[in-house]
Amino acid sequence: MSDDRFFERLRADASGLRYEPDSVTLSRLAAKVRARIAQPTVAQLLALWFRPLAASLAAIALAAAIGLTTLQTDDLTDLSAEPIEISMAGGDFSVGD
Repeated sequence: MSDDRFFERLRADASGLRYEPDSVTLSRLAAKVRARIAQPTVAQLLALWFRPLAASLAAIALAAAIGLTTLQTDDLTDLSAEPIEISMAGGDFSVGD
């Protein structure tokens, strides 16, 4: 068998395995290539930097808000009801009403 006949037979056998994309697939592929090639604008670059920063700050603020709401205020009111006494250098000092 010659090489030409072998390659012709190989092409004929492989023709059923060939993938022919439709127009939708081709347009999606072209859009992905264009998106990869396009240079980002200044606004897009700033957004890439500030979005994670804003998300981190929002998470910290949410954690602080949850922490403040779960803080028991009963302990704080009991502490403020009693006068605070400090002994220093032989003298007693009182902080209160």
